[in-house]
Amino acid sequence: MQFKKLAPLMGGLLVMSVGLAACGQTKTKTKQTTSTATKVAKATKQTVTTADVKNAKKLLINQKKWRYNAKNKVYYQVGVKYGTKTSSSTYESMGIFIPAKYVTAKASGQKTYTITFNNKAKVKGYTAKTAPIVMPVNTPGYAAQTAPTSYDSNANKYTKAGFIYVAAGCRGLNQTDKSNGSSPWGVTDLKAAVRTLRLNSKRIAGDTNRVFTFGHSGGGAQSALMGATGDSKKYTTYLKTIGAPMATTSGKSTSDAVAGAMAWCPITSLDTANEAYEWNMGQYSNSGTRKQGTWTKALSNDMATSYAQYINKLGLKDADGKTLTLKKSTNGIYTSGRVTPLI
Repeated sequence: MQFKKLAPLMGGLLVMSVGLAACGQTKTKTKQTTSTATKVAKATKQTVTTADVKNAKKLLINQKKWRYNAKNKVYYQVGVKYGTKTSSSTYESMGIFIPAKYVTAKASGQKTYTITFNNKAKVKGYTAKTAPIVMPVNTPGYAAQTAPTSYDSNANKYTKAGFIYVAAGCRGLNQTDKSNGSSPWGVTDLKAAVRTLRLNSKRIAGDTNRVFTFGHSGGGAQSALMGATGDSKKYTTYLKTIGAPMATTSGKSTSDAVAGAMAWCPITSLDTANEAYEWNMGQYSNSGTRKQGTWTKALSNDMATSYAQYINKLGLKDADGKTLTLKKSTNGIYTSGRVTPLI
């Protein structure tokens, strides 16, 4: 996994199995004990029915409906369904954005193209076969994420870096339609999107074994869940309810395990949410309400310290069974130690 190439753009990419965001000031190394490809292969051994295969055929991407954004040199398709029984036209679809260098295109209609892939062309060292796929989870307060209906300019910096950008809509709180937006539907939608990408692995550019989610706050929490619950059977009933592709057209089970999840300030516990924000974001600020010498700065530091002490009491362990701990850094706040990304 080309971890270093992804980290700068995504604000510190963390492969996680719990909702804990490691501090950006601490450099760590990870030992990848089980690759995503291995996990996906294991998932494909699950039982597949004739109905699963029939359902998958309905979710194949139409290769003749790609559009082109000449300004940013990106081929894209929006309105890509990831379930045959979805209930929300506003949220339950996704947009896929591919750097033009990976594509050989032929006009197929009015402003639409049929695409194939050039596996020799490179963007920042990546090819159409090796490019990572990144998925944003912009769901503050566990809000819904609207699916794109046209070109999404948020894709620009990622496609320029050689990534495949996937903007998957998902249901959540404060959504505008009447479809169910409470838990676990938001994460279920995102999982369905990942399975659909794998179903269409030969119809899109990018390595579908290298899907990464990233988010902040509520989005960080849901990104963490994507990293921690890959192929969890607890989501199976919900995935089937929306008609997610549980298999490929060749009869192999799909997988929703992701290769990595960036979870910045993931609000997985409201009891410690304020302290978590100060530890992740507040303790190094020297302006505004956190200006040095103010009582609010002192409060921020105290809350950050409190959160670190809370983390230490949890007794979290890494893949090798070693306890993860935070230690005092030079400024007194606990931002050094052995809090490392988990596999």
